[in-house]
Amino acid sequence: MFNTNTSNISTNVYGLSQKTRALSHITAEADVNRFLVGTTALREENEIALLEAKEGEGVRCISIFPHPKEIHSITSCPFDASLFFSVYNTSGGGSNNSNNDNNNTNNDFKSSLWRINESMDSIDELFELKGHTGTIKPIICDPSGSNNFIISLDDSNIRLWSKIDDQNEPTVVKQFGNLSKLSVGSINPNISNQLATANDVNIKGWDFRNAKETFSMDKAHSEQIRDIDFNPNKPYYLLSAGDDCKLKIWDTRQTKDPVKIFSGHNHWIWSAKFNRYHDQLIITSSSDNTVKLWNLYSLSSAVNSENNISNSNEQQSPNEQQQQTQQPIKQKKNKRNEDQLIKTYEEHEDSVYNISWSSSNFLFASLSYDGRFVVNNVPKEYSDILSYI
Repeated sequence: MFNTNTSNISTNVYGLSQKTRALSHITAEADVNRFLVGTTALREENEIALLEAKEGEGVRCISIFPHPKEIHSITSCPFDASLFFSVYNTSGGGSNNSNNDNNNTNNDFKSSLWRINESMDSIDELFELKGHTGTIKPIICDPSGSNNFIISLDDSNIRLWSKIDDQNEPTVVKQFGNLSKLSVGSINPNISNQLATANDVNIKGWDFRNAKETFSMDKAHSEQIRDIDFNPNKPYYLLSAGDDCKLKIWDTRQTKDPVKIFSGHNHWIWSAKFNRYHDQLIITSSSDNTVKLWNLYSLSSAVNSENNISNSNEQQSPNEQQQQTQQPIKQKKNKRNEDQLIKTYEEHEDSVYNISWSSSNFLFASLSYDGRFVVNNVPKEYSDILSYI
């Protein structure tokens, strides 16, 4: 069923024969670039492919696991590479239209934790997260890598679950929200217990331990919000993107207006992610069949890093400064100090539902509805500069 990519020619494209929308980077494996990709076929048997990307060698399939029903999302557990959550529709009445994600008629969504067995040829269901209504959104794990909790969202409610392990089923510690059209959530890796959620065109911040609202952006977008993501290095910055084709950056301390807006896609933005190592880099994917790479230098942690380097040079003794002046220094042209679109990637021929950065600093993957999995890199002129500094 899958393109096993057995040729000797390296390629950055891997083709699956079924429709797809679920993609997750296996973050627990920091030394390799591995991803889980799930199919969303209505009548055929569905599967999850374990794919690996290597620099200069392309993409290869490590294993394929049968999975019941159409898969809508996958979340790899950051504390154990063999564990992952999937959200799947058991009714067989899911959307067969790549642009229809809101028609929940006759749908019965479930979410389960699975373990990949040691021989890597099958998966075992450990337990189901019960009690949801409507469409279950992608499960959210602790970005610090702990198994102390997870968070789940459905169409209206947010649930905080107890510790995750393979011995005991977790319980709901707290349930809150009571919102309309919940679509996505993101945990702030820099501020304890802070969660952001999007419902319809609005964004809300929460302290998920006491279920209290901490900030709000009403009418943050003119159409539905599809994705939000906290900056991994700067605690108050949050990105959002959606059906109005705009990528917006927010300061959660001053929520009246976004601090930056990028326009470039000509159809819905489905996914948007900060680079975990270099937060000035953002990737977005869209129903216009493209992936775009953006440079957000002015609001990134790189500005602080360069200021620290500058201050360090100013504190050097005259002798040290004279020695550096006498030694020829290779200067690299810095192209990263402007907020702008870096590159548009056009390998896809259908709506690009999902994107993810990898374990490598500058490699990322994208997945379109027609089953095409593509791996790309940040252009060398940018990655060289960032690695140099």
